[in-house]
Amino acid sequence: MKRSITYNYSSAEIIERGETISLLTKQDLGNFEKFGVTQKDIDQLEKKLAEYRKFPEDGTFAEKVREKTHLKYDAEDKLITQIRNFFLQFSIIVPTKKETKKYFPSQKLTGLKSHELIEIGEKVVTVFKKFKEKLSKHEINDQYIAELRQQISATKKTLKVLESARNERVKNTTKRRELGSMLYEKIAKLSHYGKTYWKERDPERYKAYLLYVKNEAKNDD
Repeated sequence: MKRSITYNYSSAEIIERGETISLLTKQDLGNFEKFGVTQKDIDQLEKKLAEYRKFPEDGTFAEKVREKTHLKYDAEDKLITQIRNFFLQFSIIVPTKKETKKYFPSQKLTGLKSHELIEIGEKVVTVFKKFKEKLSKHEINDQYIAELRQQISATKKTLKVLESARNERVKNTTKRRELGSMLYEKIAKLSHYGKTYWKERDPERYKAYLLYVKNEAKNDD
């Protein structure tokens, strides 16, 4: 598999460079014949430019991730509220804190990872079955547990949706970078011919072909 070329241009910058190099090469096509440069090279560059312009920007996918993240937080907040209410009622029916900790070693809910919170919710369902009769007197009944189960399922769903959005963003970023790499390769090729031809002939024209590569704090010359 061909290794992608690393470049540090923003989307706008690589498009601007591509358009500039394309225009310059059209003007100098006759001068570059000895290098084997043809109209086909320009056409290929412009084709990649068109593909790159149409490719979705990262912002679209980043917004989806933010939206799904908020949905996850909302679902977790609702789940935390239900679990806390259970803990409150459970502490009333058990005689000591030691008994409470036997089933729930920690009642800390904030700051937990999503899967940890879900595990506690599922533990609540299990513990309810053992203390169902006593808890029912404190409004922790089958209906309450059914709603808790629904919230656990809703939370799991938001996690899957968020993971899907994140994967979609990574996939898009990778494809965009690969396309940008192919575009940059074509830009760099024509830039090289332009610099080679004009270096000893016209300093200003030579500078027009420079790419000003920014990685490693060096300029292309």
